[in-house]
Amino acid sequence: MQVNVTIQTFKTENELELSVMRWDKIKNEFMPKFKEMGLVRYTTSRILIDRNKFQLSHIFEYKDNESAQNCIPIWGEIERKWSEKIENTTTSYRGQMIDRFDFEEK
Repeated sequence: MQVNVTIQTFKTENELELSVMRWDKIKNEFMPKFKEMGLVRYTTSRILIDRNKFQLSHIFEYKDNESAQNCIPIWGEIERKWSEKIENTTTSYRGQMIDRFDFEEK
């Protein structure tokens, strides 16, 4: 399984919240496309280490590297849909899953 971890750092709480609200408005349009291309799971979390930082982490789990590559054009569609950018610093890490334990699986 291919994993991508992306950390977004915003200047203000309002910008972070605006980003989440924008994503909430369009994500249901794009999630079926991501699933079709091989995205298995997607999680967003608020990072709470420092109260003066406004950060989100996004974890994307893909079937394999090919699936991750197939999803890149969908991200381009999303970028084109947002006419106004929210300034943030984005750092992404790509890796290969080597271990997983899930209490919710039966």
